[in-house]
Amino acid sequence: MLSRARREDQKLAVNGTGINAIQSISLGYESTAQPISTLGQQNMIFAPGSPQTASIRAESLMVYDDFFLQFTGEVPFSGQLDYKNQNIKFTEAYLSSYSSSCSIGEIPSLAMQAEIYGEMGTGNYFDFGATSPHDTSLKVAGYNSIVINLDEFNTNRVLSYSLDIQTPRTTVYAFNDRTPSEVVSDSPVDVTLNFAIEADDYKIKNIRFVPEETVFRDVTIQINENNTNSSIQSFSFNNMLLISEQYSSDLNSNVSINFTLKGTIFR
Repeated sequence: MLSRARREDQKLAVNGTGINAIQSISLGYESTAQPISTLGQQNMIFAPGSPQTASIRAESLMVYDDFFLQFTGEVPFSGQLDYKNQNIKFTEAYLSSYSSSCSIGEIPSLAMQAEIYGEMGTGNYFDFGATSPHDTSLKVAGYNSIVINLDEFNTNRVLSYSLDIQTPRTTVYAFNDRTPSEVVSDSPVDVTLNFAIEADDYKIKNIRFVPEETVFRDVTIQINENNTNSSIQSFSFNNMLLISEQYSSDLNSNVSINFTLKGTIFR
């Protein structure tokens, strides 16, 4: 009897830890094989024309064990995706981007993307032993459990936020190596924060405010478990530069302001 791989049969584990609240996941590669032909030979042979890499992307709800934020540094991770009686394994994955977002009426969400410089596919590439079980009693955040500290929010209502962290890498290859000899974490790390607020007394800055009146802000986002003060995750950034503001209004809504802050983390 034919059957299909169903969503409830699929589980992701990273470094032996089951990852909870995954909403979507994709991983794969594109072949770099190029045909090579020579005089006096009828059959073509194929060889890699550039380094062979793969990628993984996952989206999840914000839960108490946000596992991927710790990999914005220099440490790689390995993992496996189980489905039915099969599993896809990958090694030496380096995070290239991390994001978090939430709007009123939504559960905060996460997304990450990583580049895989080791192995990926079905096979025995590694064994990190028994995988810790996936927790079935999820501690999920809610939009009503987010606390944001920024001067503009004392009297203006926050409608949404989005955070994006880009972690650039440089790969170093040597002759006769299929994988990088080293993966270097570049500096600085770029951080972008977007907020939408329902305006009360917010004042749009003058377009010519740079450089005489350049605006910097310290921002803290505290995300708690739904309807509690139990912390799930927090983000804190200093000296974020205001880079854009957008005013909008129509007949069906109050005045809203969308503005963007940008910062860098040196490491």
